[in-house]
Amino acid sequence: MAADDNFLHNMGKRKTMPHTLVLEHVSPATRLLEKRRQMFEVQESLEQQKQEFFRKEEVFKRREEVLKKKDLELQESLIRFSKFLQENDSKRTRAEKKASDEIKLRHQKEAEIEVLNTTHAELKGEKKTTSEVVEKNMSYQKYLETVLDVADESNLHEINDLLMRYATLEATNTDLRDNKKNSEIQQEQYRTDLQSYTKLKTDEILNLNNTISRLKKDLEQCERNAVIYQQEKDQALHHASQKTLEHGQVCMASVNLFHRCTTRSKVNHPPYTNPVDQLGVLGDWISDLGAICKIWRQTGRTQYIATHGKAALQKLQQPED
Repeated sequence: MAADDNFLHNMGKRKTMPHTLVLEHVSPATRLLEKRRQMFEVQESLEQQKQEFFRKEEVFKRREEVLKKKDLELQESLIRFSKFLQENDSKRTRAEKKASDEIKLRHQKEAEIEVLNTTHAELKGEKKTTSEVVEKNMSYQKYLETVLDVADESNLHEINDLLMRYATLEATNTDLRDNKKNSEIQQEQYRTDLQSYTKLKTDEILNLNNTISRLKKDLEQCERNAVIYQQEKDQALHHASQKTLEHGQVCMASVNLFHRCTTRSKVNHPPYTNPVDQLGVLGDWISDLGAICKIWRQTGRTQYIATHGKAALQKLQQPED
């Protein structure tokens, strides 16, 4: 309630209501009505503020739309202006490039003109030199005409024919000299190759003969080793067969002895098949039999003599079979 009183008091200050009441000496119902009245006034004030807020919001929205429209128009104008600047830049770049190309072309043409002038001057000098050479060689032309007059061949009618015949003969002579030189070089190369091939094959034959002799020695050694290995193999087979025979005889003897031991002994031995086990049983049986005989010799002889007298003593002193 204290919070509500503070809120209503503050709202009352905002509205600057002139109505003031002293609520210390009034009844609770009056106080409640006063509170409700103040609450209604606060709600009305809130409604008015809400309507004012909505009105301002509409104004702001319209103003925002106007600003957006102006912003779009400004952006469009900026885009148009940017396009205009880009077109101007491209036109300026093309114009500068065209001017640069024309300047380069002018310099190139000027350089070509200088080269042509130099070439023209050189050709003039060459023409003068050639004219002098022609005047100097006129004597040779007269000599060639004289040669044509005195020549017997009917196919030489002009100086060009004579010069062509000379060029043909000169080329033929040069070809023959070159062919002779190439033939000599090729012949020398063939001679060198033949010597190298002969030497190589001779060395190969020597190496092959050495290899054949070495292989023959190896073959003879292998044959001797084979004979030795065959002898060792035969000895090993004979030794193995001897060992096998001895093993079989030992096994048969152990089987027979084990059979005799099991038939004469009162001890139930397992039916061993391993000769080592059978010999172990046989050794135990012989040890037991020896111990029994030793005990009998110590005790039984005395009893026997006492029972049978001197005849028994003489019989016991006889050698055993």
